[in-house]
Amino acid sequence: MMDKNVLRVAVGQFPASNDIETNKQYIQQLVEQSAAQSVELLVLPEAAMCSFASDLPVLQTLAYQHTPAFIQFIQTLAKQYQLFIVVGVISPSEYSDEPRVQNQLVVINPQGEIIVRYNKIHVYDAFKFKESDKVKPADIKVDGSMLGVFKIKDFTIGLINCYDLRFPELARALIDKGVNVLSVSANWIAGSAKEMHWETLLKARAIENTAYVLASGQTPTKGIGNSMIIDPMGMILAGCGTEIGVQVQTLSLERLNTVRTLLPCLVNRRLF
Repeated sequence: MMDKNVLRVAVGQFPASNDIETNKQYIQQLVEQSAAQSVELLVLPEAAMCSFASDLPVLQTLAYQHTPAFIQFIQTLAKQYQLFIVVGVISPSEYSDEPRVQNQLVVINPQGEIIVRYNKIHVYDAFKFKESDKVKPADIKVDGSMLGVFKIKDFTIGLINCYDLRFPELARALIDKGVNVLSVSANWIAGSAKEMHWETLLKARAIENTAYVLASGQTPTKGIGNSMIIDPMGMILAGCGTEIGVQVQTLSLERLNTVRTLLPCLVNRRLF
């Protein structure tokens, strides 16, 4: 009988480029490694299809001409290997008069169906980079429907895309939707103190929300790698370093409930 109280998860990392076939080969390997370890959910990096630092005309071409086939490739893998996959893609805008693309996280279930498309809310206009020149931020909806949330067994997973991590109100909004696992896909670019920020922010999101955190990032040279899985008390359960590959852990609802009983900060909140 399926145990709904445990979830086998993996975070995978590799260096994405505009060589889509090479990216697909990396992803195939990560999926195969995950499936061999009975993984039910694999989290892959932001912009796993291409280099999101490319000029806008390149991103437009990729989004319109290559994204549909790339997503179909991921759908085939999810169905073949019977697991959920979170993957970052660049997609065309939903507005015909908007030249910028969408930085999107797509969730595909073991039936090969797209169940969530989350458009990045906080685009990376920081550290002398201006993502908003090329990527349109998500529209904010009063009902919170712009958030990315899905369920596996008794676990509710909420999506965070790279720079989103620096905004604790997004993680808390996901928690208020019933999320107990935060899934972070990123291409965390190397820079002054940024490796320290990555780990510190991931731990903070776990601790302040008493939630598991699954963090996947691209590897050097553009990204820092350091994908990791973090316990609701903020302990790193597994980490990838800078090498291409996956790390696997089993999440426990019993552990989650134990931490939330011991540290009931979500219940004790007074300001909302």
